[in-house]
Amino acid sequence: MNYSILVSLKFNNVNGMALPRIGIVLAEVRRRTAVRTIAEAQGLSVNHCSDLAWESALRVAGSDVDIWLTEEKNLAKDLSDSTDRQVRLAPINTDGRVESVSWQQAVGRELKALVQDYQQMCEANRAQSVWLLAASAGGLHAVRAFLEGLDSFYGVAFVYAQHIESEQASQLVKMITRNTPWRAQMALDGNLLTTGSVTVVPPAKRISLSDGRVMTGTSPWPGPYAPSINGVAEELANEYGAVCGMIVFSGMGDDGVAGSRLIREKGGSVLVQSPADCTVPALSEAVIKHGAFDQSGHIDQLRDAFIQLLSPSSGHSGVMAQGVVCGGK
Repeated sequence: MNYSILVSLKFNNVNGMALPRIGIVLAEVRRRTAVRTIAEAQGLSVNHCSDLAWESALRVAGSDVDIWLTEEKNLAKDLSDSTDRQVRLAPINTDGRVESVSWQQAVGRELKALVQDYQQMCEANRAQSVWLLAASAGGLHAVRAFLEGLDSFYGVAFVYAQHIESEQASQLVKMITRNTPWRAQMALDGNLLTTGSVTVVPPAKRISLSDGRVMTGTSPWPGPYAPSINGVAEELANEYGAVCGMIVFSGMGDDGVAGSRLIREKGGSVLVQSPADCTVPALSEAVIKHGAFDQSGHIDQLRDAFIQLLSPSSGHSGVMAQGVVCGGK
C-alpha cells in the first residue's frame, strides 16, 4: 500500500461528531486487508474484518458496528438480525488492483461519503427528549424488561447509568441490542443522542453533555459511585430541562436522590420502580423517601406511565406536588 496516499485520505472531522464503527466482510483477503488499512488511515475504527458468513459476522460483532462494508452481491440479502434492527450496509468497489493509487483513492472517497451520510443521519435523528435509566444491583434485568416491552418511542433517547465494573459495561450494550427494539452503544466522544437509542455511560470515564452531544473526559466520576447517577442526571437536567426524565430501578445506595430532585426542579419527570418489585429495594426506597418523583410502580406500570407522560394529550406540566405510589407486584 502507498502510505503517503493513505495519509492524504485522513478524514477531517471538523464537526466533532463521532465516527461510525466499521465492519468489513469481503471474501478476498488482500482486498479485505487493503480496505481495513484505508479505513484505519482515515481514523475509522474497524471492529470486524473477516470473510465469515453474514449470520456469523452479525452474531460476532453486530452491536459493535455502525456500517458494514461488503461486496455488491451481498446487498440483496436479508440482513436483519434477531431483534429486527435494520443493518446499515455499503458496497465497496472491488474492481481494480489493491496496489493501484486510483483504487485506493476511490475507496477513500467512498468512505468519506459514508461518514458524512452517517453523521447527517444522526443529526436528522437527534432526540428531542432524553431520559435516564438509573440502576444498580439487580437493575439490569429490570431495565431489560422495561425496554423489551417498549417500542423505539418517537423522539426519545435513553442514557443508561448502571453501577457496574468497567469490563462488564460492554455487555450491557449487547444485552440491549439482542433483547430489545432499541439501538445501544457505549458513550463515545461526539455521539449525538438520537431517537431510538440507548447510550450506556462508562463507569471509568466521566461524561458531559452539550447541545445533545456526548463528551467523554479522562477524569473519574466524583464520589463513591461509578458511573454517578446524580452526575448524569445533572447533565440531562441542565441540557434538556422539562423534556428530560429519569426512571429509577433496583439498586443499592442512594445515588440518584439528588439527581431526582434536580430533574423535577427543572420541570422533568421521575418514575421509580416499586421497592416491592425490586431485587434490591434500597435505591428506590431512598428516592421515594428523600428524593422527588412522579410515580412509583412495577415495570408494566412504569412503562405505561412513561408512554402517558410523552403523549401529546397528557397535558403533563412536569411538576407534581407529591409522588404517587402504585401497587408493587
